[in-house]
Amino acid sequence: MQQFTKSITVKDLLQVKRLHLELVCGKRYLDRQITSLNLNRPGLALCGHMEHFLPDAIQLFGKAEYGFCVKTKASILQAGIINMLAEGQVPCVILVEDLNPPPAMRKACLQAEVPVLKTDLSLAEFSAEIRRFLDEKLTPATHVHGVLLNVSGIGVLIRGEAGIGKSECALELIKRGHILVADDVVEVQKRWGRFLIGSCPEMLKHYMEVRGLGILDVDLLFGVGATLDETTIEMEVVLVPPAKTIDRLGVDQKTTTLLGLEIPSLAIPVTPGRNLAVLIEVAARNQQLKSRGILSAQQFSQKMLNHMKQKTRKHATEA
Repeated sequence: MQQFTKSITVKDLLQVKRLHLELVCGKRYLDRQITSLNLNRPGLALCGHMEHFLPDAIQLFGKAEYGFCVKTKASILQAGIINMLAEGQVPCVILVEDLNPPPAMRKACLQAEVPVLKTDLSLAEFSAEIRRFLDEKLTPATHVHGVLLNVSGIGVLIRGEAGIGKSECALELIKRGHILVADDVVEVQKRWGRFLIGSCPEMLKHYMEVRGLGILDVDLLFGVGATLDETTIEMEVVLVPPAKTIDRLGVDQKTTTLLGLEIPSLAIPVTPGRNLAVLIEVAARNQQLKSRGILSAQQFSQKMLNHMKQKTRKHATEA
């Protein structure tokens, strides 16, 4: 399972309406790549202190940085910004609250071939919006083979060897009212360092391949409500051959790791006559109970232990 990183350009950033961005200067340099999730407030860097400067991050100018710029002699400001931008591959400079960059800043950025943008949003509003956007676009991702559905509000990743019946099982779940996210290839991304989000590669969206039926358009067959662009992945179900040993009680919770995060994993043996769709539906509902701290298998096991202890004490008393 190979992890890959993503990037966007400053031009892509300009097209995000919720950021309210407009270009101030540097149109020729809009192809510069944004690869870092970080935002940098370059107050100390403007004064020549580069120890904690983030050279690959978007440079964000609020009122504090802007106040320093307008009070600093133009030649000193220009030299300071040129020195700062020479440290790495700064993608762009952004000013908030509709601030207009001083001429010295424009000259320095153009000399360093770094575009300058501005937004009418406040620093807090813009920081929140752009962090959310960058997290969606730039966090590491990987592709896994399987089918992803939202089953009763739970994102279920169905995996198993080729030909075991993943797509057929997914088709039955869709008929039962659950929602398809991706078939065959699932793109998994870690968001905010805590959540796994699964989606479908653009070319495969809304399509399924079922042996004997070929390629199916799920939107046209079942309606637009039968598909979803993405969902949180909260459990994995692995379809396995019947010979494999399975924990019948389910006391020990197995897990699998994707992008460094663990999610519950459940193995279901595939045998003739078993309704796998119903089993997965119940597994999703049971996972909802587990997330609320209701562990049926452990409760049953504890009851059995208590019962056995009572019988042992009873026999000891009678003896």
